[in-house]
Amino acid sequence: MADSEHNQEQSSYTPASFEKRTAAWMGIAYVLMLLFLITFYIFTGKEMPGTFPLFLLPVAVAGIVLAIYRQSKGTAPGGIVLTVIIVALCLAAMVFGLLLGAPAVVHAIQTAYD
Repeated sequence: MADSEHNQEQSSYTPASFEKRTAAWMGIAYVLMLLFLITFYIFTGKEMPGTFPLFLLPVAVAGIVLAIYRQSKGTAPGGIVLTVIIVALCLAAMVFGLLLGAPAVVHAIQTAYD
């Protein structure tokens, strides 16, 4: 009797979808970024102005991963055309975020230890 109850409890578990797991990893990236900014401020007493564009990176990576995943499963809305457009837009967002945010981080770190 105990074995059948144990089997029923295990079969009721359904793992999170790929989309939810991707969103969770994106959230972890945001938490780590915020932790870095807060730690930097605590130890140096200086803010990091101009680094906000770097917050485009996690969502752009997640967008690319989900677009390619859905295309590989055949469930992408708009088919291959929309998948290519989404990937191109996400890559543009990544480049935009890095071009605007990375120099600000380098400058903030250089000035913090002068």
